[in-house]
Amino acid sequence: MIPFLRLLALCSLVVMGLPVVSQAGLPKHLTLTKRIASPPGGKALVNFHRPSNWGGIEKLAIFDRNGRMLIDLPGGSEFQLVCDPGEHVFIAWADHVTVVKADLAAEKTYDIMIDIGYGFVRGNIQLIPLHKGDARRGKLPEFERREKRVVALNRNEHVTEYEEKNRARMEDIKRDFFGGEKSDRVSELHRDDCR
Repeated sequence: MIPFLRLLALCSLVVMGLPVVSQAGLPKHLTLTKRIASPPGGKALVNFHRPSNWGGIEKLAIFDRNGRMLIDLPGGSEFQLVCDPGEHVFIAWADHVTVVKADLAAEKTYDIMIDIGYGFVRGNIQLIPLHKGDARRGKLPEFERREKRVVALNRNEHVTEYEEKNRARMEDIKRDFFGGEKSDRVSELHRDDCR
């Protein structure tokens, strides 16, 4: 009987013209995926943790050095990036810009927290690399339990348009943070900051 009621409710939404959202409540450019326990051979794994749903309606777009959007991370979620070892750069902004330069080793797992505070206009959302001595390392299992969703990005026209819209801003960020007046604000994630 319950499946019939669900079908009836879904049909009602469609007839009323309301948008049908996935069970996870995610927009079309995001999808649910399974958590990866460890990086595949020869690769590195970076976990972006946003365990709090505080400010959850404010998603955080994270880009790589080339202006490619990696994720648009909602509250209460985690994003996992499998990548080649070596240097990587992660860029995000809300009320202000944060940049993390990471030197990643093969077959190691790294963690970056998404911290949220009050901002002037928007939420002050920042990327904070978890270094070897960070006290929050002991809370990673708790964070992963609270992150109800592990999400991935569907590359579609929304993503491409957003990247294009922010191309000039990305160039400004790279100029300011890589050898420019804000280079002292780049956070670093070192090879030995792994789990």
